[in-house]
Amino acid sequence: MADESLMLGEWQRALDERFRVSLPSELAGALTQGSAELVLAKERPGCLSLWNSQQWEAWLTDGISLVRGKIQSGRLAGRLDQVQALGRLLSTRQRSVPVAGRGRIAIPESFREFLGVEPGGKLLIVGAAVCVELWHPGRWCDYVGEQMPEFRQLFDQLAD
Repeated sequence: MADESLMLGEWQRALDERFRVSLPSELAGALTQGSAELVLAKERPGCLSLWNSQQWEAWLTDGISLVRGKIQSGRLAGRLDQVQALGRLLSTRQRSVPVAGRGRIAIPESFREFLGVEPGGKLLIVGAAVCVELWHPGRWCDYVGEQMPEFRQLFDQLAD
C-alpha cells in the first residue's frame, strides 16, 4: 500500500456463475495501485487473501532470498523436510489474477475449492489491514467467534 492506509471493512457479495466477484471500490483502488493484477493466496480453508502484486512480490522475493541463503550456507541442512514443505506450499499457494471492469476478479478452480463457495453463493470480503480477504461465511463466523475475545488485548498490544 503506497499510502500506508489500512484496508478495513466488511462486505457481503455473491459469487456469480463464472466464479467472479466484484470487489468494493474502496478496496479495489487500494489493492490495484501500480498494477492491474492482484495476487490471490490461500490462507486457511475457507479464506483467500488478495494482495497488491508489487507488495506481494517484494515480500516473497525477500523471504525466498533469505531461505536460499540459509540453504547455500548449510544452515538448513538438517531441515530438508521443512524446505520441501515450504516449496510445496509456495508452488500452490498463490496465483496472479487480473482485475476486470468494476473491480471484478475470477477465482481459479483450486482456489474455489479451498474457499468452498459455489456459484450464486455468498461470501464475505473483509479488509484485513494490509490485504483483503475473501471468506466463506461460516468460516468467517467461526474465526471471528474464536478471535473476538482477544480483540482488546491485540489492539492494546499493537497500539502500544
